[in-house]
This record gives sequence, structure tokens and C-alpha cells, in this order.
Amino acid sequence: MKRIKILSFVLPLLTLLFSSCTLETDNDAGRMEGMWHLVKIESMTSVASEDLSEQVIFWSFQAKLLQMEDKTGQHYSYLYRFRIDNDQLTLTSPYQFDRENGDRPLTAYEATLGLYGIKSLTPVFRIEKIDRRKMILNDGAVRLYFDKF
Repeated sequence: MKRIKILSFVLPLLTLLFSSCTLETDNDAGRMEGMWHLVKIESMTSVASEDLSEQVIFWSFQAKLLQMEDKTGQHYSYLYRFRIDNDQLTLTSPYQFDRENGDRPLTAYEATLGLYGIKSLTPVFRIEKIDRRKMILNDGAVRLYFDKF
């Protein structure tokens, strides 16, 4: 009887302990993990598209963070937290990335975000395609094409 009481206390405690270990991996970047070269931005409201294949604009996914960076260093870089649910990528908590002077949280949309294909401060993208080499994201306003780097 005493053994059953101990087990009824210990087993639920162990279950909680092991389930809390998944907090860091709940938002694994999975197939998005790594660096992606933004090669094209296609407008959904017009027939316009912008070829960026000769530019060095990159999105880098790691764990729960996304870094958007112009490798020429001419434009600001940005950090976002992201979440992947089914075929949806949600970007939240945007920051201007500046390690030397301190990252600055964004409270309003900045035009430089457009360089990265971002049209609103906290966009939600539908993942249209993703494989080992290509990714296509769509937020209703733009379709973004990426090549894996």
C-alpha cells in the first residue's frame, strides 16, 4: 500500500519533469534550419517581381530565431522570433540587429524591411514549398523565393 502511494506521487512528477525537457525543441526549425538566399520577390497585387539573385540578402533560421541580413552591410539586419505551425510561419518580436550598440526592438514598420520581402511588422507566411534546395513563402501580398545556401 505504501509503495502504491509513493508511485502515485512519483510517476506524475517524473512525467512533468520529462515533458518540460521539450521546451527548447518545441519550435525546431526543421527543414527551414540554416541559411536561405532570397532570390526573388513577387508581388501578389501586380505583375511586378524583383530579381534578387545577384544580391546577397539572406534569411537564417536557427532554433527559435530568424536573422535577416544584407551581407554587403549597407542595410540594417533584423532579428525575429518565429513559430512554425503546420504550413504557416509566424514572425514576432522584431529587433534591429546591432550587437555593438544593442539590439533595438521595433515598434513600427521600417521601410528597410521591404528589402527582405517583409511588408508588415509581424507577418504570417504560408509555406508553399520547402525542400532541401528551395523554399517559397507567401503572405498574401508577396511571394518570396529562396535557394538554400
